[in-house]
Amino acid sequence: MSKYRASVLLIALLFATLLAAIHSPGQISVDSGIALYEGIVGRAVGWGPTFFAAVLAWLGGGILGASIFVALNCLVTYGLLAALLTVGVSAGKVPVWRMCIAVLLAANPLFMFYVGIIWKDVMLASTAASAVGLLLFSLRMERRSALLALFASTICIAMLPLLRQQGILLAVPLAVMCAWVIARRFEGSMGVRAGLMVASLVLTLTMSAALSKAAALRVTSLPASPVSVGFLTIRAYDIVGMVAYAEPGDSSAWTGASPVAIQKMKTGYSPQRIDTLWHDADVRGYINSMSAEQSAQVWRNGIKQDPQAYLTHRARAFEALIGAGPMTGCVPAYWGVAAVPEHLSALGVAEEMDPRDRFIGGEVKLFEPTMVFRHWWYAALLLIATVLLLRGSHSTERWILRVAALVAWLYLGSFVPTTIACDFRYLYPVSFLSTLICIYMLVHPQGRQAVKGEVATSAQ
Repeated sequence: MSKYRASVLLIALLFATLLAAIHSPGQISVDSGIALYEGIVGRAVGWGPTFFAAVLAWLGGGILGASIFVALNCLVTYGLLAALLTVGVSAGKVPVWRMCIAVLLAANPLFMFYVGIIWKDVMLASTAASAVGLLLFSLRMERRSALLALFASTICIAMLPLLRQQGILLAVPLAVMCAWVIARRFEGSMGVRAGLMVASLVLTLTMSAALSKAAALRVTSLPASPVSVGFLTIRAYDIVGMVAYAEPGDSSAWTGASPVAIQKMKTGYSPQRIDTLWHDADVRGYINSMSAEQSAQVWRNGIKQDPQAYLTHRARAFEALIGAGPMTGCVPAYWGVAAVPEHLSALGVAEEMDPRDRFIGGEVKLFEPTMVFRHWWYAALLLIATVLLLRGSHSTERWILRVAALVAWLYLGSFVPTTIACDFRYLYPVSFLSTLICIYMLVHPQGRQAVKGEVATSAQ
């Protein structure tokens, strides 16, 4: 087994090194360029959270920060996958077929593509997966090392709500789970353990607030909050969708839009993404003419007028996101450099696609029709794991996995009413978490090893 572990670690290190070299300084899209530019100028130019931009700035900013981000993401991703395949695995006790499936899941080309993309969704996925992995690995450590792992998990959890608004759905259950694991590492009365849990939750909240403050000092946010702008965008897409799926003969007068704008909404709407209509002057003018209060009122009126149209629109948009239908308008991954010229000028790079980018793009196109870029596949893995977890033991290990499955479901479900585009990256955290859970369950089939280790270490 020592040879197996050495081989896995060596292969993981080789993968991380090669992928960092292939991707560096990273695949830069418009969103990537905005984040990198914000880190350079120290102020927000987009409406999203600025924490990711601050992280890139803390890593050195510009192309240096992007390169270091890619290198760290490669190490974290493949280090975590290697740990999942080796930590606590006993020779001869795991059937070969289980190990083969686990290795195949870890070797998913999806991770090879995504470790090099400068996106907050990528950091959110790596951070959430790291938090879960550290919780699981802490059960097999002696107390001092376990507390260090749990502290690192707390830092990861504290960052989740700062990367994307839905990160709060991951952070709260994981923070409670982490607090519970910390309390179980100490002997004492229920009161003492409850106090430790409260202290852990306060620490997580304090860390999150401190990181948010530090990010705000590094990159100043715009006056409009990301949450308020996000709601406006979602409502705009819903209004267009309700017009598109209205009953025949419905004039959609509840919108207050001109007949020209209504007709363009009907003909130009796509369940795959909002921006197919965003460039139309009539539709954009109508949406921009409404205040936040007016937008909310029109949105409510539309749902009251035809709730079926709203539900149909939301169902079609979510189907596109999970890859249940054609994905012609969806972005599976990203390769090359293409951003706002002003941002690229500040970064000192040109818009281009070099031979490495063309190679990556060719491989993406090869895998695009497969399950690699279909979220329904990862949801199916998550469903199978969830069913098995419900039948498992009540060890701390199993509860960590159950919470991991819960947060993946919460994150997936949050996009049912909020998705505005079917790009694969939005649910990448679900893909990573579902893969992590399945790998761990495959190589630890009995769910008893962690319990024995937990009892042994708690007595130290």
